[in-house]
Amino acid sequence: GVAAAMRIRNRLVGGEDGQRGVYFCHGFCELGAYDAGPTLVQVRDFLAANPGEVLILVLEDYLPATVTDSLFKATGLIDFVYAGPTRPWPTLGQMVATNQRVIVFVESGQKGVEWLHGTVGEIQETPYTFRKPEDFGCRPNRGGTDGSLFLINHWIETTPAPRASNAAIVNAYDFLLQRARDCQRERRHVPNIISVDFYSVGDLIRVTNTLNGIDSTGVSSVARQ
Repeated sequence: GVAAAMRIRNRLVGGEDGQRGVYFCHGFCELGAYDAGPTLVQVRDFLAANPGEVLILVLEDYLPATVTDSLFKATGLIDFVYAGPTRPWPTLGQMVATNQRVIVFVESGQKGVEWLHGTVGEIQETPYTFRKPEDFGCRPNRGGTDGSLFLINHWIETTPAPRASNAAIVNAYDFLLQRARDCQRERRHVPNIISVDFYSVGDLIRVTNTLNGIDSTGVSSVARQ
């Protein structure tokens, strides 16, 4: 699969001579990528239209932190970025009240930009390479067990591209909810981030609502009490 993707890439862009730019992509960018500037503008517009939403962005970054900083400033997304301390984290309500509603992590851990947080030490996670549903596990992976946020990686690996048919199976309500609860028990930490392929396939939103104590009507069970 990897060799085939490399052949496709070379036919599309002529090896290493493709047009340079800043993109959001993963793995083989020639098979699908988003121009970073317009994408960040879309994120900014979403936040402006939805003042109660809080976002976490985790960037697998291969650029100097100053380039990321410049992009966020040029697109206006910087106006929504949280630049405060991570220990302790503010509440979601506090972030909404101050309009600092985007937390940005970089996997490289680059220093120099105060609002770019390294994932190491802040996010603990599960493994991320699973070939079939029976392979899923919750053991510590990157970040060990010290991070204040817990990320569950939940997809079937099919390099060079994911398959929606797999997402329909593993993102199903009962399957995904059971894994989230298993990982919560095993790791003794509430899942804060669930990372999936094809978030609109299956029941991701319904599962996260259940984990957050929100019923199908959208009314918090805690609030009713």
